[in-house]
Amino acid sequence: MTPFIFIVESSLPISARIVLATTALSTSSISTALVGWSGAPYVVDLQKLSPADNGNIEGIEMTTLTLALQRLVTRVYDADFLVDTKRPFAKWELAQSVQLPSSKEDALMAMKGGAPGEEETIAETFNSAGKIVGRWIVRWENDGAGTCRGTGKVVRYFNVHEELL
Repeated sequence: MTPFIFIVESSLPISARIVLATTALSTSSISTALVGWSGAPYVVDLQKLSPADNGNIEGIEMTTLTLALQRLVTRVYDADFLVDTKRPFAKWELAQSVQLPSSKEDALMAMKGGAPGEEETIAETFNSAGKIVGRWIVRWENDGAGTCRGTGKVVRYFNVHEELL
């Protein structure tokens, strides 16, 4: 539409045409950005990672798409790090922090924690070529507490349709 504003003869001055063209381009860019933001966490495929292949821990592999429809596969090696989110258009997110129960309360869960100062990869995001583009890493502290952080372009939010569960 923008080129036609300049091509079609009109009594509008050039400054008005520039304003109209800028408005049209801005509206298009903003709406595309909003569609990309709201659609980015939508999961198109969900697979369970077998505990036998994943260190006896149940994990999940989720496939999302970029705005350019390129596949991003995120493997969450421990599903306990997926928590409910408050972000619109998403159901789960990778936890920012975690607190495991003591070994007296739940010995199996307590074993998941590492030694203080140890870091562990919780999730990895792969592009369509299979290359790792991001990681979600937990740094263990005392008493089973862990603080998580992302490196690279890890997919953190997921909108999982009920049919995939």
